[in-house]
Amino acid sequence: MNNLGLLTFLASPLKWCYLLTLGDAMKTTAIEKPHLPGTVTVKLAPSDRDRIASLAIMKKRTPHYLMKEAILEYVQREEARQNFLKAADTSFEHYKETGLHITLDEFGAWVDDVQKNPDAPIAACHT
Repeated sequence: MNNLGLLTFLASPLKWCYLLTLGDAMKTTAIEKPHLPGTVTVKLAPSDRDRIASLAIMKKRTPHYLMKEAILEYVQREEARQNFLKAADTSFEHYKETGLHITLDEFGAWVDDVQKNPDAPIAACHT
């Protein structure tokens, strides 16, 4: 199987689902049969399947492509959010340990300066 991905649309009297293969980007061990390596099962309501199918036709893409892109964009966004929160926590811990900071007025003045001169240096931290 290649890393481009595979989409299988399964229909049974009891359930509908898309099976997405995301290559090495995402793997799972809890998969309903049939078991395909690197496959993720996404259960969708019929109305959501229809919306995805309609959008895929309009964009001249496959439903698999749209779902894969949506998942990867979500993961990227959430990873960035988690990195931001971690950086904020680290910064706050550093402040608590050292007391180094700049005031809101100093920050505001720097923002004004940057609009005129993009290379304007930020104010030095102090206690």
